[in-house]
Amino acid sequence: MTETQGDRQAVVPRLPVLNDVVPPREPPEVPSGWEVRPPDFVGVGAMKSGTTWWWSILTSHPDIASPRDCSSDSAPASAGETNKRLYRAKEIHFFDHYGRVEEIDPVSYHRYFPRPEGCIAGEWTPRYMYDFWTPPMLRAAAPSARLLVMLRDPLERFVSALGHHLKFGGALTGPVMEHQFHRGFYWQQLRNLLYHFERDQLLVLQYEQCVKDPLREAARTFTFLGVDPDRWRPPSEYTRRVGLVCPKPMVDRATLHAVRQATEPDVTRLLQDFPEIDGALWPSVN
Repeated sequence: MTETQGDRQAVVPRLPVLNDVVPPREPPEVPSGWEVRPPDFVGVGAMKSGTTWWWSILTSHPDIASPRDCSSDSAPASAGETNKRLYRAKEIHFFDHYGRVEEIDPVSYHRYFPRPEGCIAGEWTPRYMYDFWTPPMLRAAAPSARLLVMLRDPLERFVSALGHHLKFGGALTGPVMEHQFHRGFYWQQLRNLLYHFERDQLLVLQYEQCVKDPLREAARTFTFLGVDPDRWRPPSEYTRRVGLVCPKPMVDRATLHAVRQATEPDVTRLLQDFPEIDGALWPSVN
């Protein structure tokens, strides 16, 4: 029997869908008098490490514009609405859907960053550090951007990410567990990031240090971004976490032990190469 063209097409496997990919939204309108430029800063990691909370602190500085802010004139009715507003302003997910390195028109990315004179603008999409194709594409689109990374105890981040997945109706399948496991290889991801950017363009923050002394870490972040930390007036609830509250799933001890053992070499290199991370604040590595 001769195979027809239709038969051949029918057996071609479909490419797998990238895990947890969010398509980018349309860029914002540019208010009169604002200008569009490349982002001054880009947060690139890590998921479930307090990045939404830290974004809320950054954008409370008068010199940091949040051009994609979807807030209304009235106060949000709930913590969930606050989180949704911050998420839409914070995360663009511009590079998520590529799955490979491609040439793009940098202006198509720059359109997300209008700002008034005297202000800086940026974004924070936590999976950029994880996807191998994003650093070289980001380098091509925004070579001078300052990069922000917020890291959390790898085991705590792993469990929290599983809870996040469950909250949105997903199941803890093998691929999901593996995906979240690999997101915890911080040193490997930072090493790849630094193939494309200079070390002085990168600020590595630690979630636990930010919780312990948010005023000090906020001042350090503002100084790194080139805005005056003395112009910042902390909001009344600057210590309140604004991320989604997701119940943590029960993960058996054997699985947690295996995750801890497998990530130990990466954590060891991380603490050696990035001494600003205080390993004593991460219970899972002690």
